[in-house]
Amino acid sequence: MIKHLSKISGLAAFAVLAASASAEVKLNENLSVDGYATAAARVTEGTAASNQAQIENLGRLDNSAKIALNGKYDAFTAKVSGLLLNGDQVGNIDGTTGGGHNFGLLDAYVSYTKDEFVVTGGKYIGWMGYESFDSPNNAFITYSAPNNTYASPYATGAKVEYITKAFSAGVSARDTQFADLLNSKHDFLKGDDNFGKELGYEAYFLYTGVENLKVFAGMGTQNVRGYAGDGSSESLNTYDVWASYDLTPKLTLVAEYASLEDTVDYSWNVMANYAFTSDFSSAVRVTGSEGFQDENDTFGYGVASTYVLHKNFSLKAEVTKTDNNTSSDVFSYALQGVLRF
Repeated sequence: MIKHLSKISGLAAFAVLAASASAEVKLNENLSVDGYATAAARVTEGTAASNQAQIENLGRLDNSAKIALNGKYDAFTAKVSGLLLNGDQVGNIDGTTGGGHNFGLLDAYVSYTKDEFVVTGGKYIGWMGYESFDSPNNAFITYSAPNNTYASPYATGAKVEYITKAFSAGVSARDTQFADLLNSKHDFLKGDDNFGKELGYEAYFLYTGVENLKVFAGMGTQNVRGYAGDGSSESLNTYDVWASYDLTPKLTLVAEYASLEDTVDYSWNVMANYAFTSDFSSAVRVTGSEGFQDENDTFGYGVASTYVLHKNFSLKAEVTKTDNNTSSDVFSYALQGVLRF
């Protein structure tokens, strides 16, 4: 299931097949469960660490499992979800390292809807980044350059949104919008555990007033500990703009531009996805970034295809090439199985 308000971030409008494979199980009138499990195999030539980071982007693994309990009562909705990942690969959800498999809390929030307004409190994922946190909702196994560098994480706080057919807008205040740069990347899954001291803020606007077109603009800011390398706090701002357009019922075009102040001058992502049949689609992506002060510039391109074998099971294959200016280039191909339940 795409993160809350899928029409905002992680839309994956191009991933028609992935969306059609969703299988929410209704327990009663008020409760339902959904989730997925993924397993992938890949071969990499070049700098393995660079490819690993792109695939596992801040804890979003190619091998993982997620389960969610959804509740609805009158004007209230709620969600609680957990993620199972391999601690041997990238560390544990609690920020420690080693220890094999590890299970941790992702979503834990309650929302109240009144007319066009939605108020949410608890732990939830941010809006920034076109691609979904949940890999099954994306056309590619790996993430594009924008989402590989800055996408806003899970954290605890509150947000208010105004949602209509033509547009949506929202503001959010949480314990963090970006991980502590000196600590574990798994802060992406839980914030910095410092609520009330260094709040992060995020705002977005999504325009949907033209048929088949979606345009998103968002920004986030916070003080980040450790940015200067001495444990001090500095302001860090990010900006994200993306658009998707269904050129035909089968062809969707996507473009995204983002920046993370003093870290990535800018990054960009251009994709096209074509659904050949109801069971088979292919996507082409070109993506890149210009690092701060000309460091870690990247340029990548690739092709990915998704084939639905069953309404609850699909296979995703990908071939990508990433050129790096500060390390050897990376060529990789991967195969991922996705089971939804």
